[in-house]
Amino acid sequence: MKTGKGVLLFIAFGMTFFLSEPPAYAVASDNASDSSVQFTADVDGTTPPVNPTDPNEEVQPVDPVTPTSGALRIDFVSQLSFGKQKIFGQDMDYHPPFSEVKRASDGATLYVPQFVQVTDNTGLNAGWKLEVSGTPFQTASGAELTGAELTLSGTTLRSKLDPKYTPSTISSSLTVGSSPQLLVAASAGEGMSVWTAAFGDTEGSALAPNNKITLHVPAETVKLADETYTSTLTWTLSSTP
Repeated sequence: MKTGKGVLLFIAFGMTFFLSEPPAYAVASDNASDSSVQFTADVDGTTPPVNPTDPNEEVQPVDPVTPTSGALRIDFVSQLSFGKQKIFGQDMDYHPPFSEVKRASDGATLYVPQFVQVTDNTGLNAGWKLEVSGTPFQTASGAELTGAELTLSGTTLRSKLDPKYTPSTISSSLTVGSSPQLLVAASAGEGMSVWTAAFGDTEGSALAPNNKITLHVPAETVKLADETYTSTLTWTLSSTP
């Protein structure tokens, strides 16, 4: 009798299972939403100087930092000082010591090649050009260091960006004159964000000369003792069509 009841209960359960209604499920549907962003040119920003041998390091130069304004701007230009030199009756070449900076992260002193830093945050990606000109070396009274020539060489470009965006026109060496001369030019699609143009590609040491920058003074040039001769360099950054 117990076995019979077991069979009857099984059959009754099975019949209930197969005769019940299937469960109802929700019907799938699609919808859409938008996500957007808009950018504007960085017309009022500033960019701290970076190490021209390692653009991942922010630095604080000993030289004054006097950036230009606008979305296309010059962030920093190193000073060139050839110090005190003895008068010799022969052609002479003089080189400035490497530029002293402090690494922002830990305050460590570094000696880097002199450099110019440019930022292009226009968002146009149209390119730009950097030119340089200079006045003759003169004393405060107007005496000129006749025949003196200032040559900038070893131009090295660096950025955090992929090297494929490196400006394609670089003057590896130029002698500064009264007319603007092209140092670097970025074509359309090049030179966006922050770039350094350094005269040399490695760090130096205290008082070590940077041989990539040369002031040549001929033997016959009149050199007044205890007088300082100064030339003003003008760096011009402009957009290209």
